[in-house]
Amino acid sequence: MSLQAAKDQLTKMLEDADNEVIALSGKWGTGKSHLWREIQNASNDKKVSEALYVSLFGLSDMGQIKLKILQSALPKAEEQSAMWEKVRIGYEGAKKVLTSLHKGFSALDELALLAVPTIMKDKMIVLDDIERKHEKLSIDEVLGFIDEYTEQHGARFVLILNSDQLANRLMWDTLREKVIDQEIKLDTASMEAFDIAIGLTPSAYAGHILKAVEICGITNIRIIRKLIKAVNRILGDRENLPEAILTRVIPSTVVLAGINYKGIEDGPDISFVLSLGASDDWDKFLEKDKEPDEEGKREGRWKLMLNDLGIQSCDDYELLVVEFLESGLFDVGAVSAIIDRYVKESNKMEALDQLNQFSRRLYWDHRLTEVELLEEAKALVSKAHLFDAYSITGLAKDVAELPEGGDVSEAIIDGWIEEFNGKNFEGFEDDDLFNRPIHPRIQAQFSAIQATAQAKTTVSDACIYIAKHSGWGSRQEMAMKSATVVDFEQTIKALDIPNLRIFMRKMLELCAQEKAYQSHFGLAMAHFTEACRNITQDPSSGRLGTLVQGLFSHAKLSDKLIPDQVQGQ
Repeated sequence: MSLQAAKDQLTKMLEDADNEVIALSGKWGTGKSHLWREIQNASNDKKVSEALYVSLFGLSDMGQIKLKILQSALPKAEEQSAMWEKVRIGYEGAKKVLTSLHKGFSALDELALLAVPTIMKDKMIVLDDIERKHEKLSIDEVLGFIDEYTEQHGARFVLILNSDQLANRLMWDTLREKVIDQEIKLDTASMEAFDIAIGLTPSAYAGHILKAVEICGITNIRIIRKLIKAVNRILGDRENLPEAILTRVIPSTVVLAGINYKGIEDGPDISFVLSLGASDDWDKFLEKDKEPDEEGKREGRWKLMLNDLGIQSCDDYELLVVEFLESGLFDVGAVSAIIDRYVKESNKMEALDQLNQFSRRLYWDHRLTEVELLEEAKALVSKAHLFDAYSITGLAKDVAELPEGGDVSEAIIDGWIEEFNGKNFEGFEDDDLFNRPIHPRIQAQFSAIQATAQAKTTVSDACIYIAKHSGWGSRQEMAMKSATVVDFEQTIKALDIPNLRIFMRKMLELCAQEKAYQSHFGLAMAHFTEACRNITQDPSSGRLGTLVQGLFSHAKLSDKLIPDQVQGQ
């Protein structure tokens, strides 16, 4: 039952003295201890308000439990001086008897053993974390303790237990059968858990966080507080952020943090979220001629959750959030740069929010006719240029599947391409990390730009890029593969000294591991070697020939400068 219903029910149970042992069970972190404290603080019943609280976490014997009860009672000693005087007198007399029987008793903490019955007489005791007791402490000992103090000393017990943390279900069944008079099963709603968490950890973004928490079904108060702290840390003290930006960043922050802190029951992993929108993503999910297996059904549920959150795809923001969650290291500058970019691109963010709303209505709102959906899609044509290539591809695909949606889909792509071509790109590197699909017409534009850029990339550009970046792209590979012996000769002779040093060092490094790089650069290393051989054998090369010969010698590659026919003699 909900927190409020459980609170009302537990209050009534406590009023009935016949309920000697009451159990409050539920999942970890859903507010059981919080609920008890609220009841205790508001109660006019002295036994409830003065109840003693003990956590059994890690306790391994009954002596430790009794000491904990004693420690819980100590803060109330001044209020109950008459009782404590009885304890003191009883303790002094018993200690003399025990010491006369055996000297070792003088070193024991007999006070706990002797005082507990008096302290617990007619008292209410709250035992929390029963499932987390030490394995040495048997459930039979706990049962015996509860039975003894209810029967002989008039004590009453409230047992608080995390039902999802039980390693031994038999323990709980035994408690239910033998000692529990009444049980309340707490089933906290996300909103109830959030109300408690936001009271403890305030946030200016409470409304957006609550919406995401409810969609994710997170009910653990401790975890919700961590989510709130993550959002607060990432967004900082920024004020008046546009609604579209909050809608963009908070849901993905909440779901990624919820996954990281294991707060989403049977939820996706982080890689599933980051790969959202990959090339086979929705196609696999929407396969209609194939009955999904159990894994497919789970992924389907995750898709619906992410769709409700408005998350259609991920970018650098999500990667930075994951890095922060996994490492604890927060790159303020990088996150600020992304948020600042979002602010500058507020029109784009608003358009993206509109796109997400259209996608949700397309999937969920069965009351909308296909004609109405097509009219909504037409409103996005004028904003096509504000979307990235992957979002516009998904939109065009969805619209094309509507009756008579083909023309609108083409208009959306036309608008995007017109804006893209107007930017006069001189090069394009597809740095998408998630393998998302791209519309064929958009891909054709990218390919044309890459081909143009490739034609302008020289072998020196490629080699120096590889040296400076410790890596390469398709443009560099093609430039290296297509470079001839003549290209290498002309490059070596024309380069200025600083770039010549970079070029020669990197090419010699590649030659030293020629087999490892052949699959990437083809005959580039062989053509370079032949070009260097020609230079060293050309009398007109002067000191350049000497320099090249010295570099090969230093790299222990002098044998590569010997012509093949000479090596064979």
